[in-house]
Amino acid sequence: MNTSSLPFFVKLASVLLSIVLIGYLVYIGQPLLSPLLFAFLFSMMLLPVNRLLEKIHIPRSLAVLVSIILFIAILLSVLYFVASQIRIMASDWPALEQQLSITLQQLQEWLHNHLHIKIQSREDLIQIATQNISSTAIIGHTVVSVSSTLLFIIFIPIYMFLLLYYRRLLTRFLMELFAEGHRHRVYTTLKQVERVIKRYVLGLLMEIIAIAILLGAAFFIIGIPYAWLLAVITAILNIIPYVGIYSSMVLCALITFASGSVSKTLALIITMVVVHTFDANYLMPRIVGSQVKINVLITIIGVVIGEMMWGIAGMFLAIPTIAIMKIVFDEIEHMQAWSILLSDDTRPVRVKKINLRNSKKQSQSTS
Repeated sequence: MNTSSLPFFVKLASVLLSIVLIGYLVYIGQPLLSPLLFAFLFSMMLLPVNRLLEKIHIPRSLAVLVSIILFIAILLSVLYFVASQIRIMASDWPALEQQLSITLQQLQEWLHNHLHIKIQSREDLIQIATQNISSTAIIGHTVVSVSSTLLFIIFIPIYMFLLLYYRRLLTRFLMELFAEGHRHRVYTTLKQVERVIKRYVLGLLMEIIAIAILLGAAFFIIGIPYAWLLAVITAILNIIPYVGIYSSMVLCALITFASGSVSKTLALIITMVVVHTFDANYLMPRIVGSQVKINVLITIIGVVIGEMMWGIAGMFLAIPTIAIMKIVFDEIEHMQAWSILLSDDTRPVRVKKINLRNSKKQSQSTS
């Protein structure tokens, strides 16, 4: 059936219905799809290591296991560093809490004296916030959150092992879904997805390391408390485009303000703005490169939709998911318009002029 002959409202209704159904399936499939997508991204990052181990005649299962163990060891070392720094912060928490209480009291007095705004005491606010919350609900919510997080963490390495081990089987399956004439294009698309995602993930890893070193050294020179902890947190949150840097800035400013002074807080904010500008204009284009050519509007919308559907995990997965969609849209003729919508091509629109007089004469002559 020729779809070009269908009325516009039929095609529009089909597109909207497809988007709604796909969005609903993605939303309810979050327990399965979220760890699977994380495992896919990490598998792309470990694929060069796994292929290198296989080239030196290590069995595939052992090569996959060794690469995953190396990945977990590096991740645990980073978590150990963050936990040790948080432990140091926890030992200083009484002093931080006292400083924060004094600051809040001064802010309340200033608002009351200058703006005539009366704010309730901290104890009253805590009582109001907790009077309708039962301990049973808190315990139940905590148990559910911890259990779901543990399952999420456990399933990621399992999926990574299976994806790396069965990658050739999955490739053959995807190619067999299409006719013989389209298999070369399918194989080319799969290779392009692998190349883009692998370089994107490795580029983000290098960017995290660079941002952590730059911010950590700058914070240490300035004398910011917990300099390396704040630098690592900022570097990790910087993965979330346009949102992570501002969230980390607020968090780091509050911690520095509670433990230091106003001058150090201002110095921290200025340093983070300078490093972020350097990252956005120099590091990001050169380290990550132009592998993911997505415009800013689609990036922000994707991050917001990802947070609405999957929370923080959706914000991390939004950009690579959109990148995969764009690669697939580039190879499908009827999806070229969606590929243009996702791209960052800002060239002016060129419309070919049609000579109506000549076209009318041609139609009369043919008739």
